[in-house]
Amino acid sequence: MKPADTAVSQFDVFTQLRFPLILLVVYAHTYSGVDPAYSLPLSGWNTYECLKILVGQTLAKVAVPAFYAMSGYLFFCGISQWSRHAYWQKLRRRCRSLLLPYLLWNALLALRYRQFTWHVFWDFYPAAGAQTDWLGHEQLLVAPLNMPLWFLRDLMVVSLLSPLFYWVLRRAGLWLLGLLTVAYLSGVCAFVPGLSAYAVYFFACGAYFGIRKTDVVSLMRRVELPAYALSALLVVLMLFTYHAPCFSSLMLAFRLTGMVALFCLASRVLAATPRRLPAVVSSSAYFIYLCHFVFFLAVIDRLLLSLLGSSAPALCLHYLLSPPLKVAVYLAVYVLWHRLRAFVSKSRFCF
Repeated sequence: MKPADTAVSQFDVFTQLRFPLILLVVYAHTYSGVDPAYSLPLSGWNTYECLKILVGQTLAKVAVPAFYAMSGYLFFCGISQWSRHAYWQKLRRRCRSLLLPYLLWNALLALRYRQFTWHVFWDFYPAAGAQTDWLGHEQLLVAPLNMPLWFLRDLMVVSLLSPLFYWVLRRAGLWLLGLLTVAYLSGVCAFVPGLSAYAVYFFACGAYFGIRKTDVVSLMRRVELPAYALSALLVVLMLFTYHAPCFSSLMLAFRLTGMVALFCLASRVLAATPRRLPAVVSSSAYFIYLCHFVFFLAVIDRLLLSLLGSSAPALCLHYLLSPPLKVAVYLAVYVLWHRLRAFVSKSRFCF
């Protein structure tokens, strides 16, 4: 890779990954629960349950770390000198892009379910996904009414704390990242509302490299093969230990190695082909994220079940097809809305 192409390639990877990552998010929220009767593959292979673990409980878990890391990087990479003005400019933009959608989409569900309490916007209920930390304690995600928006909640909090991140990372970056890595892998305080370990750790990782204007893609390629090998090993172990306490630790490790492997793989694919997703497809990721839990499109699931039946192969096919079909509907709505806005803007200009 030529030095002049470094930044372009890096941001190209970020942009092109947005849509595949949001598809993984939809997979994670589509029939991702696994039957408690699931048994180890050696004692009774359940293809459908294994598929849900592989996709919804394993591969999909790289999406949140990747989005946090990219957010941390992009937050700081354009700042040459930290100042109060730069901070307020960042916060103003995020009030429009994060806070306003967060309030509106939670309020939409609050009206739908007639839930009128401030908890709707912060810690309405404990969501699925309990994990066991190194101390043997069970950590449970507490989410707002619109469950996937816990990601935005925590992203807004770490954005507010960005001056602290900047000050500490400039002075003790590697020491802090080492400490946060141990804290993250331990699972302790994993789901503190607003300051989850996922948000703090991966945002800090992205921020560290963004502050130093590091070529993240080239850096990750130095550990490309170990990342692939370790990620594959962790996936196999997770299939065999789904109900064991160690599953949580394996999953946390996979989020990290899998994210590195994903960035490396994406950079390889993009370097091998000039083809790119259209800009409107990449930009639709945020819209899909906001609406997929509100408009779940259960009619698609019912249609697939009626067409495919309920045998094990049919359920597997259903699980693989349902999220892409739903995402295709969300994308179509976004494209139509995008074109309508462009048409209205052009009409105003003409008149």
